[in-house]
Amino acid sequence: MLDADARHRDAVCKGLGELGLLQVLAAGTLPDVKSMAVERAVDLIIVDGRGFEDLAREQGKRVLSNPLIGDGTPGILLSADTSRVMVHEAHNAGYRAVVALPFSPRLLYRRIGSILQRARRIHRQGGASVLGAPEN
Repeated sequence: MLDADARHRDAVCKGLGELGLLQVLAAGTLPDVKSMAVERAVDLIIVDGRGFEDLAREQGKRVLSNPLIGDGTPGILLSADTSRVMVHEAHNAGYRAVVALPFSPRLLYRRIGSILQRARRIHRQGGASVLGAPEN
């Protein structure tokens, strides 16, 4: 999970752990998340877009690109803006889903499950890419 706010990041990781996720790694910066991905396999990245607006603008976008898109790692963007335009931009930035802030931990947990299930299904069928149509 990439989130600039340490208290929010810790609370979300704790909540996801209580719902049954075995291991949730947390990072506050892009270099931290990228080094974690080098050290171990990452199945999915969750990015809280708040706090990264300046980096997104540096990329010429409204949404920070999925920092692990090059590895084919699917992502979920947490955003207060869930308009069709934002969802489209998030998909183009490498995210499989956008979850509205504030969010229900159970909703996020279900979204994580559906993305990972789809990734496993594609892998079993011999598909190369996890990315595809965004989750609604």
